[in-house]
Amino acid sequence: MKQTLTPFVRTCHSCLRELPIEAFYVNRKTLIPDYCCKACRSAACKKRYLDSRSVNDIRTYPLITDIKDRTLRMELILHARQVVNESVARKRRRLWETVGE
Repeated sequence: MKQTLTPFVRTCHSCLRELPIEAFYVNRKTLIPDYCCKACRSAACKKRYLDSRSVNDIRTYPLITDIKDRTLRMELILHARQVVNESVARKRRRLWETVGE
């Protein structure tokens, strides 16, 4: 008696196609195939990545170089440089204190 082996198929919950098991990612711990096929999983990940990039592009802070008023812009730039210089000086002082011990 010959027995024909049919390949295991699974239905993708996203595109609703019946596909072979090889078209699904398999969980390493449970060894159970995913409920979405590889193509649908890839498309969903790409969409989520692009959506998160568009959200992150929105600035919630003013960009100093975009300010039209020259005096205000220069005042803000000089203040930013002063803050950075003070931070660098604090870090150098802290480094010298740790080296001296």
